[in-house]
Amino acid sequence: MLDDTERVLALLASLREGPCALPWLDALAIPGPPQVEHDAPADGRPLLDHTVKSFEKLRAIETRAGWPGLGADRVARIADRWDEVARAGLAPIVRAAMLYRDVCKGGDVATRAAWRARGIDLAIHNVAAAQLVRDSAAFAAFGLGQIEGGDALAAALIESHGVAGQRVRGEGPRALFAPWLAHVRGLDAARAVIACDALHVIDVCDTAAVREGLVGDELADALDRIRAELATRVTGTRDLRSIEAELADPIPPDVDAARRVLGDRLARLRAGRLRAGEARADLDGAIAALTDDDARALERGLAQCQLWYCEAATAQLTPATQLDVLARITRAARDAAIELDRPWHAQLRPLVDALGAADAKARYRRRLVESRRALGTFTSELGGAAAIVVDYHDSEEAAALITLLAIYEKKSSARFHQTLKALCDLYDLRKDDFDRLSNEQAYLAHMNSARSDKARMLDYVRRGRIVEVGPGGGVVLDLLEDRFPDAEIIGLDASAEVVASLATRRARDHRRWRVVHADAFALPEHLGTDSVDTVIFCSVLHEIYSYVERDGRRFRLESVRDLLRASWQTLRPGGRIVIRDGIMPPPGATRRIAFLAPDGRDFFDLFVREFEGRPIPYRDLADGRVELSAQDAMEFLYTYTWGPESFPYEVREQYGVMTYADYGARLCEWLPGARLLPLPSEIASYLQPGYEQGLAAKIALTDEHDAPMRLPDSNCLLVVEKR
Repeated sequence: MLDDTERVLALLASLREGPCALPWLDALAIPGPPQVEHDAPADGRPLLDHTVKSFEKLRAIETRAGWPGLGADRVARIADRWDEVARAGLAPIVRAAMLYRDVCKGGDVATRAAWRARGIDLAIHNVAAAQLVRDSAAFAAFGLGQIEGGDALAAALIESHGVAGQRVRGEGPRALFAPWLAHVRGLDAARAVIACDALHVIDVCDTAAVREGLVGDELADALDRIRAELATRVTGTRDLRSIEAELADPIPPDVDAARRVLGDRLARLRAGRLRAGEARADLDGAIAALTDDDARALERGLAQCQLWYCEAATAQLTPATQLDVLARITRAARDAAIELDRPWHAQLRPLVDALGAADAKARYRRRLVESRRALGTFTSELGGAAAIVVDYHDSEEAAALITLLAIYEKKSSARFHQTLKALCDLYDLRKDDFDRLSNEQAYLAHMNSARSDKARMLDYVRRGRIVEVGPGGGVVLDLLEDRFPDAEIIGLDASAEVVASLATRRARDHRRWRVVHADAFALPEHLGTDSVDTVIFCSVLHEIYSYVERDGRRFRLESVRDLLRASWQTLRPGGRIVIRDGIMPPPGATRRIAFLAPDGRDFFDLFVREFEGRPIPYRDLADGRVELSAQDAMEFLYTYTWGPESFPYEVREQYGVMTYADYGARLCEWLPGARLLPLPSEIASYLQPGYEQGLAAKIALTDEHDAPMRLPDSNCLLVVEKR
């Protein structure tokens, strides 16, 4: 059976129908949730699904078909390695190792209890699986004993699989390969090198089966470099401690070197965040903020540590908070009397659900952990002589606060809103740090609407280097890429949530634009002066006006001015700023609103009470209508269009900041050498159709003489050019 990949795939297919006679393999077919960071399984059996995919990748190597994202030259190189393995007669051993490598992640309750009763520590699944097959007759049915050292090599492959990938992503030290080298140094040198090729093929197939497209040329090369290093070390002592010392990284000679080593490790642990646009300066700043003693202790504590699931569990935290969590882990290991100068394990799988998940409660929990308030506890338990298992538990207060915050976003009750704000104030938490987290995806989807309306901006874009500040859901980035295929297109956003969401979509949709996590007020520092051809602000400046504080106050035009001036510095001569945003109706007009929907008057009263932009004076009319200025009426109608779910957020910002004429005058006043481009009236100031459609059944609008009135213009387009 193990002489043929197709027969192994048939065996795995049979596990979907029922048990097989081979020891322990049924454990792979136990239903369960998706594995961390893996593609979701088709039938709710993640281990079986992953094992099948890994053998499909092996079949692709055998046929030199490859897979998406991997270049033909890399496919050929891996296939050549596999051919050497097969010619040496080791192919059945590789297939056996691939069959059993994940078995100790699975099993039902009774099976796992039986394994523990045999003294198998399940905290570290690869070590556990290797111990299981060594202590059982699992491979007897495959006849591996007929191959010299076959059983022992299969167990060594199981124990060491995946370590290369963890090394690449910063989760494991080089010394974790000591057991592997101790084994292959018992073989003749030529066979030992081929054994390293066998381990490499398993690692490539195992990693490629996690997510389609994960193994591209860069990762394949990184894994091959580790294979090459192991192949140069196949001779020497077989003493495990001596090999660990041989593989150990040198101790940094001073604290500055320790900080550099720690920074490199953290950068690899946060590689996904950095690719998504997180500023490296944030990471370096967190390292610099450590005391000398803390930096040395953390670097030495982590030097030999294999951090299981670290990126999935903690990379969503800020760099400073992630360092704090890692410091807690190393202290817990010292308290548990684990030898930190030898390879040891920290199993963070429980933290993935607590801190790494995408649901609202996990996102709120991360904010609470980052606040450094004592609203939860990290716990650890010994997972074996050289392993601890780390978890996080909410306090009773934190659990209640997280629940209320998640509910709060979807409520429009003023009392609930005020109560939650008071709770946040009590815990010294900024309420706006939590606003609309659970509604983020719906918000970004809404931001991606009105595609054709946003597309008209592109007619005024200077091609070349184009920057969008606050890209939201990314629709404008898509439009820019489609219109300007040769341009460098950059999205810049201060929200880590938005940046992470865009990075995921960019990879999924194979987009060319990139997104950067940065402060737009420091745009010249990130992009340089005289380096950009167009800066775009699409529904962003009203948020800058509403949220950025100047002299302790929000709703300041100075915030808009300073952001535009920073952007202006980045423009080359002839460069442009393109603005699409809300506008305020001209002053002086009066409007009356009749409420047609049952919730209309309650919504209006709540808006008047909670709107933070300015006081909203109005007059009650005898027939239940209200009378107020056209400017205030439109601001209310902007919020009413969004509906009650977004109300707690929308009342915190003002959409119509200036009239169209004021906008143009301010731009020319603030930006030296600015030329305001004349635009056709139908696009310079206009009403988005969505407002009339959304409000048609909710309100009737008249002037002070009860004559029906259309809604005033809601949006504007302005283009200013640098002379």
